[in-house]
Amino acid sequence: MVDDKRREPRHAAHVMVKLTRQGVTTELLTDDVSFRGAFVRTDAPPRLRQLVKLELDLPNGRPIEAHAMVVHVREPGGDGIPGAGLQFWGQMSAQRDWERFVQDLGAHRGPPSSRKKDKVRRSSQRFRIELPVELGNAAGLTRDVSETGMAIRTDKAIPLGLRLHVQVKTRDGTTLSLEAIVRRAIHDEDFRGIGVEFTDADSSARAALVAAARIADAEEDAIFIDPGDPGLH
Repeated sequence: MVDDKRREPRHAAHVMVKLTRQGVTTELLTDDVSFRGAFVRTDAPPRLRQLVKLELDLPNGRPIEAHAMVVHVREPGGDGIPGAGLQFWGQMSAQRDWERFVQDLGAHRGPPSSRKKDKVRRSSQRFRIELPVELGNAAGLTRDVSETGMAIRTDKAIPLGLRLHVQVKTRDGTTLSLEAIVRRAIHDEDFRGIGVEFTDADSSARAALVAAARIADAEEDAIFIDPGDPGLH
């Protein structure tokens, strides 16, 4: 969100939050949310790079507490709703509940006329990420993943059309099990492996894999901050 760069999908959501800055707590409403943060509505936004504390309750009742940094400010009188864009900083409670909440918003929100287009767009999104993969008695490493399949680096010769039980380990240590079929052999100059298509009727594991890849992709743009920087407080 620095310099208003917002590659990560954001979803409209009005959630009441308690925002604490410099010991003063104010109840505000979010305008949109993402895996990495939220935009809160306020006519008196905190200054850029200020650290704040957020508290809110998810629809499932789980409380969320997190620290965040102000990375975007929209002052009153300009275009759009005034407020502040917040990026989570450090550990947050019930992080997986927050990720599921945002993921569900992306899956179920949006006008009916846009749902088919959004589904095509989401399924075509590919995230370059290396994750360990088990292919039966062989091991590999992903090159990229999407909602429909992935490319896997492996030296093992695997025939086209073979159905595989694939286990992918995400960066948080979670193992996701998926069913797939080998659709192509890849023999690029810098990559040798296979392209597989997911065949699971249950899309929850696929969605979890893409969510993990999206989070990892977003972390590549993370802002690294010195906690001792006096400009943060």
